[in-house]
Amino acid sequence: MRHEAGLAAGGALTGLLFCFYADLPMRIALIALAAVLLVAGLAILTGQLRKAVSTAFLFLLIFSVYGTVWFHLRADRLTALSGETVTVSGIVTDCSDSDRSEVTISGTIGGIRGKAIVYLSGYSISPGDRITFEATVSELTDSAGFSASSYYNPKGIFVRCYQTGDIAITPASGIYALYGELRSYKERLTTALCSYVGLNEGQLLSSMLCGTSESLDTSVRASLNRSGIGHLLAVSGLHVSIVAALVAFFLKLLRAPRPLTFIASESIMALFVVFSGMRISAVRAFIMMTVYLLSFVIKREYDVTAALGVTILIMLAFSPYSVADGSFLLSVSGVFGAAVVGEAVSKAFSVRGRFKRAAVTYICVYFCILPVSVFVFDEISLVSVITNLLLTPFCTVALVLTLVFAACGTPAGLSFLIEIAGFIARWVIKICGFIANLGFTYIPIKYAAVRILILSLTAAVVIILIVSKNVRLATFSAAAAFLVTVAAMFALMVSDSGTTHLKIISDGDGYLLVVYQGGECIVVDSDGSYPENFGYILSEEGLTTVDAVAILSNGIANYSAYLNLSTAPDIILFQLSPSAHASSETELLNLTDGSSLSLGSAEVLISGGCTIVTMGGRTIVITESEVPQDGYYIYIADGVCVTNVYGEVMVAKEGMEIEISGISQVATLPH
Repeated sequence: MRHEAGLAAGGALTGLLFCFYADLPMRIALIALAAVLLVAGLAILTGQLRKAVSTAFLFLLIFSVYGTVWFHLRADRLTALSGETVTVSGIVTDCSDSDRSEVTISGTIGGIRGKAIVYLSGYSISPGDRITFEATVSELTDSAGFSASSYYNPKGIFVRCYQTGDIAITPASGIYALYGELRSYKERLTTALCSYVGLNEGQLLSSMLCGTSESLDTSVRASLNRSGIGHLLAVSGLHVSIVAALVAFFLKLLRAPRPLTFIASESIMALFVVFSGMRISAVRAFIMMTVYLLSFVIKREYDVTAALGVTILIMLAFSPYSVADGSFLLSVSGVFGAAVVGEAVSKAFSVRGRFKRAAVTYICVYFCILPVSVFVFDEISLVSVITNLLLTPFCTVALVLTLVFAACGTPAGLSFLIEIAGFIARWVIKICGFIANLGFTYIPIKYAAVRILILSLTAAVVIILIVSKNVRLATFSAAAAFLVTVAAMFALMVSDSGTTHLKIISDGDGYLLVVYQGGECIVVDSDGSYPENFGYILSEEGLTTVDAVAILSNGIANYSAYLNLSTAPDIILFQLSPSAHASSETELLNLTDGSSLSLGSAEVLISGGCTIVTMGGRTIVITESEVPQDGYYIYIADGVCVTNVYGEVMVAKEGMEIEISGISQVATLPH
């Protein structure tokens, strides 16, 4: 059962991953290939190898057919509605606020079952409410700096809807009312935590317990990720295990029978999963914990590999789009690394002692999630194993204290628990901030070659293991592959450190210019509306220092968003004197005609309503005035153009991102 479940899950993952990214003809081709390989395996192979291969290809075939049918009947039919006005009806599963919301609904869109993002204004809506209205459907489109399809599709959302008529709202009732109450309690809990221990500490405790990392300060979140313990912000097996362990402990004191313990544990874990927002990692942990508890009830041996395989099959059967969800893939690969690879390596090297086994487990988890991390994150931590060994136990204590406080209804009499948890959180934030500021503790993944290299080396290690069946050899190979990857990444960074890059983004009438070299950059925002886009660039390029941000207009209203990024600017320049005060680390200056900024060999001049970049004997002019009658230019959007860049005329649509590396070439990336 152990190996069969794992092979079946592997086949299902492969089939659905291909179906998620391929079009219909390619899906059909995969089905035919899987059928041929299954028949060939049954005809040619014998013994255990025949059984293993046939299991893998059988489930590859089954889930390829299932994925093809599902994506055609759901995703393809929903996107085909783009431009049409249809009736939308469903349950609100999430919303950003009460009166102007980005609402996620699950129900029917034009008679087709599915999920959608809906933008509403002026309505008081809460999670669990049922809403019905007429709306115009639009396929998800990527904009400059943000890939909407990559973010929403793995969550089962393929379209967005724009309201065209009045909304009929039915307040939540029954199980949906409970869902809404749990979500509301989460907000009240966060407020209570912040009032006792401070904003950052309270939000960190809330994020660890509830998975509300979106509200956590971006600089704190970045330092946790760069230190390698960002996984604590995702409700996962650790959280669900703690809930189950606390319930089992209290019921054991009461000498409750096993069936009662199972029912009580399941009920409370289910409530906790809903409370956490139905995070996919929490759902995975819930199913595996259910299998674990059920094994005690029916008195059967629990096998983590079989449980993981069964969990993957169940989750993919109910939500096939989850196969591309980064949280799901990280959760699965992490459990596989801890329970399967970690156990095999400890046995192969005869590792003894709790601390040594824990270190081996963290190392194996790190290696197993690395191939997934390079596609999910923009940077990887090099100190993850050390920080997890040192900080995770303290974070677990803080999590348990917060859980007890929340379960008791946040009474003032137990505020001392939160004060202890807040003390731990405060030091975790300080330590992670110190580690992140060291610079060499993490590496940005901004080179396509790195992803190809890691996947190639991972495949090589797997082949070595299959051919040699030697865990020790495969372990040394994995270590060597990791060292090669790190060396290659550092070599790419060093070779690129002397090159100055220009990135220009336009998504409307304005533009964002980022000039960067190594880890430093200067920014020009035409109207103060691009801090979110710059946030993506900041993360993608691994920029650690923002020398200056120049906002050409509307700076007073929008400059604060730049202060809330993971890396605050040293200087912000405005066209008018700001009425508010910035943080003590950021200097606010007046932007005047003729203001000049420099980075390496590049000079940026703000003059006559234009941004002029001079570097390497070339002059680049970015302007929102009329397109020049002569000279070379690139037209970006609605009057925004770049002149004197390259020896040919290039025309781009709105939402275009133009990247200029070393002023030697121009690459256009349509969104």
